[in-house]
Amino acid sequence: MDSIVTAEDTIAAIASAISIGKGGVAIIRVSGKDSINSCKKIVSTKSKYAWESHRVFHGFIKENKQNKLIDEVLILVMKSPNSFTGEDIVELHCHGGIILVNKVLKLLLSSNSRVRIANPGEFSQRAFLNGKIDLTQAESINQLINASNIRSAELAFSGVRGEIKKRIDGIKNDLINELCEIEARVDFEEDFTDFDYTKYLKNIKKIKEKVELLIENAKRNSYIHNGITIALIGKTNVGKSSLLNLLAKKEKAIVTNIPGTTRDVIEVNLTINEISMKIIDTAGIRETNEEIEIIGIKKSFGKIKEADFIIYIYSLEDGFDKEDEKIIKEIPKEKLITILGNKKDLIDPTNINPDALKNTILMSIKNCDGERLLIDTIIKKCGLKQLENINIILNERHLMNLSACLSNLNDTDQIIKNRLPFDLLSIEIRDAIQNLSKITGQELTEQLLDNIFSKFCIGK
Repeated sequence: MDSIVTAEDTIAAIASAISIGKGGVAIIRVSGKDSINSCKKIVSTKSKYAWESHRVFHGFIKENKQNKLIDEVLILVMKSPNSFTGEDIVELHCHGGIILVNKVLKLLLSSNSRVRIANPGEFSQRAFLNGKIDLTQAESINQLINASNIRSAELAFSGVRGEIKKRIDGIKNDLINELCEIEARVDFEEDFTDFDYTKYLKNIKKIKEKVELLIENAKRNSYIHNGITIALIGKTNVGKSSLLNLLAKKEKAIVTNIPGTTRDVIEVNLTINEISMKIIDTAGIRETNEEIEIIGIKKSFGKIKEADFIIYIYSLEDGFDKEDEKIIKEIPKEKLITILGNKKDLIDPTNINPDALKNTILMSIKNCDGERLLIDTIIKKCGLKQLENINIILNERHLMNLSACLSNLNDTDQIIKNRLPFDLLSIEIRDAIQNLSKITGQELTEQLLDNIFSKFCIGK
């Protein structure tokens, strides 16, 4: 991909979600020094507020070659530096629908050779390069657009408001204070008492705890942004597909009394108590010689490793046997939400051994009996307690740089423990500060910036 780090061109793109024949309004965003002049060439207006900054005015899109009007629009002008990108911006609010808005965009581009289509994320990148936002805010905008649930959107917006930068800057300032003492001692050692290694160790430990908390939160809050995966595991004909349909409130899976009906994984996305989930129905596990079913069973065991959580289902009618025990042993304890005994409606309750019901929910999936208890159990295991005290969403890039920062701080332990020359601490602390600076975009290469913003949508 060509570099998009340039502010010489004027760029334009459709900045609203559109689909064929749908959408009341579509927005074309134009940013750069030629944005106003290029839009003047295709806009006809009699408004007295025309082309004033931070004014919305009425007009028409005019095709000059054929001397005809093609759309009625509202125009919004934001002059530099008081705009999202820090450049002159014009937004053309057209009628929705992909045919019309593409025609207006094509007309705009053909009217001025200095205007081109924006690359993915280029508006946000210009905002970053012009100091309007830091890199975490830019990434949070992208997360907000792609949020899969309400909680994810709320946390992404906290990043847009600068909460990630605030947390990172706080840790960075703590490190700068520690670095200042080292640097001052190097230059004016005779003015200081002996270096207190014990006190310095305590200070670094407090900073490490802050970094470790962010790292732990980053791992946990991926559940919020990406959702959690729950695999339904069990032998054939125990009710996995019926449970999938019950939770999804749709007939997503084929349900029959024939063992081995499900040959491949079936996935359903849903949200329970603001928790985004992917429920995965897997092939029933049994001995079989049928090649396609064998492949499905292998995938079932694969999902035990891949999924975040597992619900194991067995038939109360058939009982919990050694084969069930064997499969359960394959499931890590921390992943198991519950064991679910299904077909409660087909058995005599007095025949159930209560001692065998540890971590077990009895259900009649067919009659929806036990559904509320199951949902409460899912929420308790996977829900808000897992995510409490999280007020920002961090991505994989942030996690990588935080881990590198923590590694730098861990390297100071041996320097302090062995009472090595204290100026060696400055090397690790400087590197730790640099890794934190990469998070907010103060220590990034042009190539890496291009890679980050290329993942944004075109009009953002």
